[in-house]
Amino acid sequence: MDPGSLARAGACVGMGAWRLGTGIHGAAAAYLAGTAAALWLLNQAKRSFWLFSLLVLPGTLCHELCHWTLGHLLNGRPVRFTVVPRREGRGWVLGAVALSNLRWYNAFFIGLAPLALLPAAYGLLLWRLNGHPHLGWSEAAMMFLLANLVFGAMPSGQDLCIAARSPIGWLLLAGVLAWGWTRIASAPGPRPLRGRATT
Repeated sequence: MDPGSLARAGACVGMGAWRLGTGIHGAAAAYLAGTAAALWLLNQAKRSFWLFSLLVLPGTLCHELCHWTLGHLLNGRPVRFTVVPRREGRGWVLGAVALSNLRWYNAFFIGLAPLALLPAAYGLLLWRLNGHPHLGWSEAAMMFLLANLVFGAMPSGQDLCIAARSPIGWLLLAGVLAWGWTRIASAPGPRPLRGRATT
């Protein structure tokens, strides 16, 4: 075999080695590991606020867009939208949406709107896995985007305060707890084992 053939064979082997795992399970594990690593790196970047705010800008933008969109849909009347970081007291704010009509019927949904990014991240993951991904820059970028979506889905303290103003949230929580309690209470208990009678 001539050196050119060896080089071509080595290149083919090398390209095959970059494939993500074996089958869909290997690719899913690689994606989850890569996304977890990206989240860890984002957390480490908090030591430099400006670097951190730049790295999480896609997640911040998606987070605030969720508030903005649901604010429009539920008559929250958004009046200001920003993703420019600013100092507030002893901390920093990465982005904000100001609403002029937060009421009992919309505060819960607008406050927790970013949670919609979790199913979006899951859908993106499934879409990429169905495309038989190969390790490369495009997949690394997708893992980074997935990490940003997960980061952006987390409600801030202010979001939780807004959601807590609405009785709808408390009623939904009570309904979920009551439903869970009835499911547990109505579940058949363990059956006693009947041993063989001995004389």
